[in-house]
Amino acid sequence: MKSGPVLAQKSVKYHEPEYWKFGEDGNKYFRHATGQIYAISKDLATYISINQHILHKYANEDVSLGSWLIGLEVEHIDERNMCCGTPPDCEWKAQAGNVCIASFDWSCSGICKSVEKIKFVHEQCGEGEEALWHALL
Repeated sequence: MKSGPVLAQKSVKYHEPEYWKFGEDGNKYFRHATGQIYAISKDLATYISINQHILHKYANEDVSLGSWLIGLEVEHIDERNMCCGTPPDCEWKAQAGNVCIASFDWSCSGICKSVEKIKFVHEQCGEGEEALWHALL
């Protein structure tokens, strides 16, 4: 979970068209999800599903999720054990038998050249189809 600046400039990645709702220039978003993966409980997913027609959607889904959590009694857990960088950073985890269910390149906010690299990343990082179900939490 993080809080960061609201990006009002149209030319930047992750521009927020509704930046004005967050106050004056330089304001920050409320705490919201970020990163390559996040999970929510079944109860929270049900709440969102039932109320989706009245829940506001911002330009970025992680900010939207953060806005939906404000005012709810939820526990935020920052668990990074199952997240890895892309090869070669993730390979030591896979060799040690630790599971990666998400990989990430910070240099491009995701997996760089993902169309070409996604299969290789999953193979090298031990992110097989069953990886999530065999993870020890």
